[in-house]
Amino acid sequence: MQYLYIATTFAGAIICFLASFLLFVRRKTGERARTILAAIVFMSVFNYLPRFIDSINGVAPDFVVSSKMLLVAIFMVIINLIYPIEVISPRWLNLKRTLYLFSPFIILVILYNLTLLFGVDYKPYRSILEMLPNIEDFDVIFRLFLGMMILLPSLFIIVLHRYGRYKYTDNVWITKYTIAFLITLVAYLIVLIYNHPVMNILYYYIGVGCNLYRIYLELFDRLIGTPVVETVAEKPAVEVKNNVLIEKLDSLMEKSSAWRDPDLSLNTLSAELCTNRTTLSQVLRENGYENYTNYINRLRIEDFVKQIESGEMTNYQDAFFFVGFRSRSTALRNFRQFTGKTPSEYFEDKQ
Repeated sequence: MQYLYIATTFAGAIICFLASFLLFVRRKTGERARTILAAIVFMSVFNYLPRFIDSINGVAPDFVVSSKMLLVAIFMVIINLIYPIEVISPRWLNLKRTLYLFSPFIILVILYNLTLLFGVDYKPYRSILEMLPNIEDFDVIFRLFLGMMILLPSLFIIVLHRYGRYKYTDNVWITKYTIAFLITLVAYLIVLIYNHPVMNILYYYIGVGCNLYRIYLELFDRLIGTPVVETVAEKPAVEVKNNVLIEKLDSLMEKSSAWRDPDLSLNTLSAELCTNRTTLSQVLRENGYENYTNYINRLRIEDFVKQIESGEMTNYQDAFFFVGFRSRSTALRNFRQFTGKTPSEYFEDKQ
């Protein structure tokens, strides 16, 4: 069993590292979602790798119901909320809102350190079942409270889809993501309750499997627009062609910043990609954009935000013209459409 545990933790670290690298390489220009998910999956490496090193050195890792491990679990659960929030409402999370999101974790860390300051002795227990006979002790009550706090973010993610704007996804995607998240959470709670070696190994397999499934959803399933009724088996040529075309489009935009040309048209862009306007329009719809205009204007707004935030330009009107808008009114209308705010309101909120 020990050798299986060592092999599992090592394989988990390698798989999560490679998966996060793949996501980072396949990140999309102007989007943070894939980069955020890559960072989250990469953090799983730091869950598997220390346990692998401890195992081969014969060192017993911290028990899963230790206060430190429970706090780490709460931190990881909150981290996993950042990705779906970014998908549903791109760039809504700024520094201030991120601090609000992590405020429960910060408060719990402070409370834990206060208990240490007041001399609370945290006895070593292997599982929740082992703690229950001493439920009247403060250290047991506090750890059970931390265990309950792990569940609260899951309630948040369950209702998250009710408040989304769905510019980059739909309700089906968030449902699939939530199910994968809850499967991992339930497996972890079972480990907390029993902490049997077999349960630990199964939890690692489930964790890696759910991570890979979330990556699959991000790379191949998170699309908006006209549903593709035909299966891959029925129309393989179209699916492969579209995947290649969107990659070529992303690469062209990243290298040339073509949206800054106010005369750029769907016909011009199609010719650059050696395709036709009908195919390009279809690919844009399948990747979450209403039409060509929506796609280009979104890139212009993202570029505008970068220009202002970097300090390279301070005048809003100059920046709007620089990124390719022909008029201030058109730029402001699109900015409100994509952010729900005026530029002044948007940048004030980010300070």
